[in-house]
Amino acid sequence: MELFYYRGSKPNLGDDLNSELWPEILPPEVLAADGFVLVGFGSILSEQWLGRFRGSDQRLIILGTGTSYDVPPAPLRDWLVLAVRGPLTASVLGMPETSATDGAVLLADAPRLVGPARPRTDVVFVPHHRSIRSSPWSEIAEDAGMRFVSPQWPLRRVLDEFASARLVLAEAMHGAIIADTLRIPWIPLTISPVIDEFKWRDWLGSVGLEFQPVQIPAGDPRDLLRYDRMARVLANAGMSGHANIPPDASSERLRAFLAKRFAPELKAELLAADHGTLVDKARAGWRMPIRGRARSRTVDGLRRAAATAPFLSADSIHHDRLEQLREAVGHLCEVVLGGS
Repeated sequence: MELFYYRGSKPNLGDDLNSELWPEILPPEVLAADGFVLVGFGSILSEQWLGRFRGSDQRLIILGTGTSYDVPPAPLRDWLVLAVRGPLTASVLGMPETSATDGAVLLADAPRLVGPARPRTDVVFVPHHRSIRSSPWSEIAEDAGMRFVSPQWPLRRVLDEFASARLVLAEAMHGAIIADTLRIPWIPLTISPVIDEFKWRDWLGSVGLEFQPVQIPAGDPRDLLRYDRMARVLANAGMSGHANIPPDASSERLRAFLAKRFAPELKAELLAADHGTLVDKARAGWRMPIRGRARSRTVDGLRRAAATAPFLSADSIHHDRLEQLREAVGHLCEVVLGGS
């Protein structure tokens, strides 16, 4: 069986869960079966990523996947859609019955990966992998009385850090998902203006929570200028902030949001703003003497965020979603081994 997930040039927690977790969950004979592609954790239920499999001799199985970053794939009648990340993905696919939760909740069934529990005394901070650029996050977290965890570290190292966490501050969505799965209270953050509202609301909707992130300023002038440029691009496109998707959005409105938010032209503008011009880079250099003030504001922001009310899905909802994913895994095994 082929495990299909996003593989970037650098490690990333949410994507790399696939290679570590599925071998813990699926029997060896299922993993060894030919002719199947398992589309696991990540935001790759889209035409961009899965269109290549249309007409393939391999049978695609969707389990715990979400859509975002692109329009959803064309009709899925030849694929087996067992469970998707949440109600927004299920809605845009026109398959509400497939709404479950992110497949990373199966970490609850992987004690060898999670490891033994330890006294929970630490506050852990996990930024998004794209926010790790110039800001000295390790030092900032230490100044704020927290432990920095990079989403680019190996999964086992991340889980080792989580084992002693009493609270997780997460801009990386899978940092929050892992915390929720391990029943650790957590707080959603935004540092970058381009954090994906759709996928956060998709997962949070699956566990009965709202997306109410705490905004944290970047800790370096270069990042502050970069994010200001990107925020202006989004504002010009009428997509400022993280409240662009109403709770009662229809399937058509969700599709329209994805088409607009991830249009090639807008992505190109955001990429150009991210890189900046020579003048932009010169401005960043001029502002380097105020780096200490930027860092101080970020430390204060993290401390304030840690003092807000934490999130944690209800035990009953967590149990129900985990059971849904367990049933989906059982169905997958039946299909692969039974040939149905």
